[in-house]
Amino acid sequence: MRWLYYNKLESSAHDHIVRQIDLWWREFSRNVDRLDALFRQDEQWDLAEWMRRQLQAIDPKLMWEYGRALNSQGHRLVITPEINSELRPLANEIIARAPVIDGWEFYTYRVPEDVEAMLQTVKARSNLDITDVKVAVAIGQHNRIDLAFRWKRLPEDEDEAFNAAFVAAETLLGEQLLDRWVGTIDLVDDGNPVEHAQRFLPMDRLKPTFDSLVDSTRAQLPSEPYSAFADEGRWAVLKLEPEEARDYPERYDLLTSVTCNPDLTGATFSSGPFFSERYSRCNETFCYIKIDGTTDSPDMSFHDREDMEEAARNALEAQDAGGLVGGGTGLRYSYIELALTDVERGTTAVRRAMREGNVPRRSWILFHDADLADEWIGIYEDSPAPPMEKVER
Repeated sequence: MRWLYYNKLESSAHDHIVRQIDLWWREFSRNVDRLDALFRQDEQWDLAEWMRRQLQAIDPKLMWEYGRALNSQGHRLVITPEINSELRPLANEIIARAPVIDGWEFYTYRVPEDVEAMLQTVKARSNLDITDVKVAVAIGQHNRIDLAFRWKRLPEDEDEAFNAAFVAAETLLGEQLLDRWVGTIDLVDDGNPVEHAQRFLPMDRLKPTFDSLVDSTRAQLPSEPYSAFADEGRWAVLKLEPEEARDYPERYDLLTSVTCNPDLTGATFSSGPFFSERYSRCNETFCYIKIDGTTDSPDMSFHDREDMEEAARNALEAQDAGGLVGGGTGLRYSYIELALTDVERGTTAVRRAMREGNVPRRSWILFHDADLADEWIGIYEDSPAPPMEKVER
């Protein structure tokens, strides 16, 4: 379900969830003394079941974690969708509606912790002691940062070892850095040093080293928005071989893609989650217009995709809200790739330009960021939902 860009037809379901959120916080507020007693071990009750009935009534995929407050002597509560990134806007809304409660702090990401806390967390969640494990950090594909954990003797259960490494990375880096910047996580046996020639560091060096690489990667990004230089660069043409189907989610029907940044485009197609901040330090959001080429629209004034691109470019420039970074042609749809410096102004301007050109009703703006995977904006108020699953012939 869309959370940020819902329309009138979805408002009833949206309001229902808002009421559930407010009910959750009222229930939470009534039980802060019981929670405090539980954490002091003065009282025993089933916290997991209570959270399932109260918080996960909003959405069962929401996860939670309690811990010590960061800025006081009290407690913290993290409410996170974990790998279900499309629920991040919902989790943000839940925390935004949290009441002010003395001694409590609320977060939407698990926060970074020190090595001692990490070792305890790994032991609790994987039953492995990783005191002697070291880690190497290196820039990987698509502006992500890869990790390799070296064991003196790799555990026989590599799934358990990977889980331990993942928990260690999440605990030391914090969930937000892990989600947005970590690429591969490898396991290395000390008996096979040739496999990885990186410099392995003690665990307490992971966070500062990782932060330094993130800063270095961002420093190499353009200092201006893409709209300031995209037309001056060398554009590349990428060719794909989609399988025919009756309908296509996302860009599954794409045949050719024209881009001012092939690595950026490759990142939006990669198996790992995409986040705009890895490719822009100007607070740009990368998204695209998707236009159905099979729907009759006799009044459409655009002759081809180039006319649409020109209209979108002019609309964005007039509002100083971003620019174009590419385009594409698919088996069924046409695509215009955008980098928006102001999402609200940019999407409003583009929608108006596309409506003035009378594009088909089945036209939308969709987003590349993993956190916005369920969000879409119809070019028209009555645009139907875009295809979310591939429909075979």
